[in-house]
Amino acid sequence: MTGEARTLSRRDFLGTGATTLAALAAGAGPCRAAAQAGKGAKGNVRFAYLQLGWAACEIIHKEDLLGKRGWQAEYTVVPGSPAGLVNTFAAGNVDAIDMSFALAAKMFEDKVPLKVTGVATAVLGAIVARKDAGVGQVEDLRGRKIAAVVGTTTFFDIRTLVLKGYGFDLQKDTQLVTAQAPPDMATLVAKKEVDAIVAWQPISDQVVLRGDGVYLVKQIDLWRKATGRATGYPVHVCYVVSPSFIDQHPDFPKDLNDAQKDAVDLWYTNKPRALEIVADVTKIPANVVDYAYGQTVQMLSGLSDEQIDTLIAQLKLIKESGFLKSEVWDQPDVIRKDFFWRG
Repeated sequence: MTGEARTLSRRDFLGTGATTLAALAAGAGPCRAAAQAGKGAKGNVRFAYLQLGWAACEIIHKEDLLGKRGWQAEYTVVPGSPAGLVNTFAAGNVDAIDMSFALAAKMFEDKVPLKVTGVATAVLGAIVARKDAGVGQVEDLRGRKIAAVVGTTTFFDIRTLVLKGYGFDLQKDTQLVTAQAPPDMATLVAKKEVDAIVAWQPISDQVVLRGDGVYLVKQIDLWRKATGRATGYPVHVCYVVSPSFIDQHPDFPKDLNDAQKDAVDLWYTNKPRALEIVADVTKIPANVVDYAYGQTVQMLSGLSDEQIDTLIAQLKLIKESGFLKSEVWDQPDVIRKDFFWRG
């Protein structure tokens, strides 16, 4: 059984409601018909994921790991910003997505019906210093020019972790340069217009690989210093499923987690195939994909008690950053009951 697939442009996904539904229908007629004609034993599922999510979703797609579990899967690859994917999920046009964990929490705050059913990859962020900027430690960033895409969860997270771990504010105690998108940060470093960037894979890896920058500190190390947690992995990407779809198909979250586990196993045991799939989907040059593979902190799967404890601590820090506002994030029992789903 082969899952249906298509790639929609970012523009197609940015609409909501009827506009987005029309865009989906316009690009998906044959795929949808084929899915209905060859319906899997467990039913159809519409699964969309970010092209640069770096979460092994590409492997689930290309190996059709949902199809191998009895689902007729319609896979959609979404380029660009997460905004379009957020909007189309909120409009009910897909059943399951991968998403930044912080953005999933923000969606929940904004009353989007959802359940976080599993984790996919650990934090991907880093501070990269320009190679000749004379920045050798985190403390050297005070007063220096730093580029960041300020509205992103990676910036909010790293800002909070630096404040807790090193006692200064990346937004207030540096000369912050606002970039519009990750590639802009790479350009600013190359032109020597900034001393460092707050970025995430694969842009951080591209800057280092081409010799323009060096890793000053990775987000995982900032997390360990700020929280004192020597084990466990804070999550960058998680899986989000519609509660109404879970009501109809309560076995789907487990199948998705099992598919993710198989994808992670392939990632670590069959590197050539993993790199082939990621390069094909992301369109990133093969040498960059290979380098980024070696820099990846940890691919993840499932939703264990330890993971939930780490995620709850992570939510508290995200709230401290100001990105999240709701008092619900101070109530672990409510989070466990209403935000997560474990069957």
